[in-house]
Amino acid sequence: MDLTQLIDLYRGPLTGLIASWGAPWHDAAEIAQDSFAEAYLSRDSCRGLWSEPDVFGPWLSGVARNRYRNWARSHKRRRNHVVTVESTSLESVAAPSDPQPDPQLEKLRSAIKQLPLKQRQVVLMHYLEETSVKEVAILLSLTEKTVEGRLYQARRTLRRMLEGKVSISQIGRMLLCL
Repeated sequence: MDLTQLIDLYRGPLTGLIASWGAPWHDAAEIAQDSFAEAYLSRDSCRGLWSEPDVFGPWLSGVARNRYRNWARSHKRRRNHVVTVESTSLESVAAPSDPQPDPQLEKLRSAIKQLPLKQRQVVLMHYLEETSVKEVAILLSLTEKTVEGRLYQARRTLRRMLEGKVSISQIGRMLLCL
């Protein structure tokens, strides 16, 4: 595979994986892009054929993990610099919000943030980034059955968090609507 095909294959799953570690979506996308660039430039250090998905996926995940750690350190330092802004300035640039967000989806978003890391990773990668179970398994160096099991457990956990008012299959459909 060439680099373009690898980027097309892994962009979504990698962004979801990075977001599951705690980066906001826009930062996760940027970290993923930087990870691809770094991986390509240092492809000679990859053990095995970097053009093979089974080799490149886990290796790219490691590159992204290091990129995320660097981002988290710098993000922590930047948070310590407090800037005051007039509230009128903020109101003038704020985008109009959705008048009536769906309360059930808001509860689901909140519940996803509370999932254990392993479950949150597969949910974000599979449902939000629309990544196949096989691709998630490659990126996380897991078997497909393990990923399927984590997805099932995540849906059960989410159902419990939503007080059992929806079925597990409804949870899956709701996740596709996020």
